[in-house]
Amino acid sequence: MTPFTALDPIQRRRLAVGLAVAALALVLAAIAIPVWLINRNYSRTLDESQVLLERYKRIAAARPGATRDLELFRTNDPRKFFVRSGAAALSAAEAQEALRTIVEAGGGRLITMQAPNSRVDGRYRQLTVAVQLTANVIALRKILGSIESRTPMLFVDNLTVRSQVPSNFKPGPGAEPEMYVALDITGYSLESAP
Repeated sequence: MTPFTALDPIQRRRLAVGLAVAALALVLAAIAIPVWLINRNYSRTLDESQVLLERYKRIAAARPGATRDLELFRTNDPRKFFVRSGAAALSAAEAQEALRTIVEAGGGRLITMQAPNSRVDGRYRQLTVAVQLTANVIALRKILGSIESRTPMLFVDNLTVRSQVPSNFKPGPGAEPEMYVALDITGYSLESAP
C-alpha cells in the first residue's frame, strides 16, 4: 500500500490541488524570473545609455566655444611665447640679452651670467641660464615681475636670496639693503615647426 492510496478522497483532492498549484507556481517562476532579469538588465543598459547620451550632448554643446577658443589661440601665434628657434647658442644669446635688459631696467646689478645649459625634449629645447645679481627688495620685485610678464616666456627656478647685512643692521629711512640673489632662468624654444 502506497502512502497516496492511504489517504481519503478529500485529502487526495487537496494533495492534487496543492501539487497542481506548486507545478503552476514553478512554471510561472520559470518564465517570470528570466523575464524579470532580462528586463532589469535592459533597464540598467538603457539608464547607462541615457547618461552617456547626456554627456555626449554636453560635449557637443561645448564644441562651438572650444572651436572659437582654438581659433583665437591660433590667431595669437603661440610661437611668440618661445625663445627664438635655431641653434642653441642663438636661442641662449636671446635669453641672456633679455635677462641683462630686465636686470638693468629693474635696478639690479648683474654679477655673473653663466653659459646656458640646453636639453632637447622632443619638439622643445629647454635653455637654462644661471644668473647672480644684487638688488634691493623693490628692485628684485620689479625684476621678477618683468620676467613673469614678458614674451617670450621665461621661468624662474632655484631662487636663492641672501641678505648681505648683519642681523643688527638698521637702514636709514627709505633705504633698502642690497641682497645677493642667485636664480636659474629657463626658457623654451621649438626644435621644429609644428
